Amino acid sequence: MGSVCVSKLIPTLPLNGFEKTWPGFAIKEHYMGELVSLVCVIGEEEKFAASFKKIFGKPPPKPNEMVEVKGGFAMWSGQGQYMLLLSGENIHADTDIASKFKDTAYATLQSDGWASLYVKGGSALEVLERFIPLDLRRANDNFAARTSSHHIAVIVLKFSDTEIQLLTPRSSAQSFLEGLVHTAGNVLGA
Repeated sequence: MGSVCVSKLIPTLPLNGFEKTWPGFAIKEHYMGELVSLVCVIGEEEKFAASFKKIFGKPPPKPNEMVEVKGGFAMWSGQGQYMLLLSGENIHADTDIASKFKDTAYATLQSDGWASLYVKGGSALEVLERFIPLDLRRANDNFAARTSSHHIAVIVLKFSDTEIQLLTPRSSAQSFLEGLVHTAGNVLGA
């Protein structure tokens, strides 16, 4: 009889846990939890909104808004479209959420397709205003938006003027990171 081989898969971050610090600014990759896209079924908007409030404790976020919900954060990403950033590990997060919404929404797990970077520090806005085409100085806390930077998609989540999370597609994450580090070096030196 042959032996049974048991694999132990070890999850890796898209940017291998990248970390770099300057005076007043830091970039750090981290595990973001589960990212789920949630799309309302056309014609079911009222039922969807009622279900969202029942499931997450708050109404769906408005454009450019991120709200803290049970289990994480929700952000508006387009008409009838939302992204959920949920804490923990649950490879069935999408099917779990879809079952709660019944026939009013579609959910898709997107966690493995994205990289997550935290930028922190008093110089965060100074660096990002040269890298991302958004006026984050005027944006309120809990601001969220999808845009691009150097032709690469990015979701910006502003928790405060000194703490911002950037989500970018895994396939172009290395290029995005190189651009961010280069910009920080130009603004802050070295």
